[in-house]
Amino acid sequence: MRVISIISGKGGVGKTTVVANLGIILASKFKKKVIIVDCNITTPHLGLYMGIHQHPITLNNLIREESEISEVFYTHPSGVKVVPASLSLKDLDGLDMLHLKSAIDRIKKEYADTDYILLDCAPGFGREAIAGMRSSDEVIYVTIPYFPVVVDVVKCVHVVDDLELKPIGLIVNMKKNNKHELTLTEVENITEIPIIASIPFSHDVFKSLHNRIPISVVKPHSKITKQFDIIASVITGEEIPKSKFSDRVFGVFDKY
Repeated sequence: MRVISIISGKGGVGKTTVVANLGIILASKFKKKVIIVDCNITTPHLGLYMGIHQHPITLNNLIREESEISEVFYTHPSGVKVVPASLSLKDLDGLDMLHLKSAIDRIKKEYADTDYILLDCAPGFGREAIAGMRSSDEVIYVTIPYFPVVVDVVKCVHVVDDLELKPIGLIVNMKKNNKHELTLTEVENITEIPIIASIPFSHDVFKSLHNRIPISVVKPHSKITKQFDIIASVITGEEIPKSKFSDRVFGVFDKY
């Protein structure tokens, strides 16, 4: 079992989109047992991204030890198991994020046959973000190709080093290829982290968020989805499956 936190120095870079789509690709295309967890307790969106609108029992309850582990799981049609965080402000009262690692450890023990647990961490370097990182063994960085945001990745690197976590690589998201952006070479030179994927900017992503169906589901053959295939291949060390994945899996969804 591998526990990987998806992190960023700044919000708004598409970290939750990465977690949702990567989880789907790993579960459905690579046939892995995958759990994705919304560790961004303050501003949780992962459940909504996955089309889960009603989730009365959440990670908040698990952290407080108010529920059984099985009660916090919601299974997506792709096969990935989702642990959402509460959308209610009152569920933040008295919540101690220091207990997050204990909650993740309980999930690991109860679902020991899981291949990957992906943690959608809070952005930045605050207590909430650090709690998510401490609950993992490996990290993937997400950024967009603009200098101030990339500099924040460098700060993340120092935190990851201090926590002795293993870095997998960097995802450059929302790439428009305009003259105001950093090149991929510049991003790698600044961060000293290998780029494992460059995901192009697309309005289809925003449309998929509006419809609450991840882009890898509604556009399985798009350039964006192919980048998630590559990320999954890097993580697993396996070649991208050639099977007709979309016909078997995505038929359960309405037409986009």
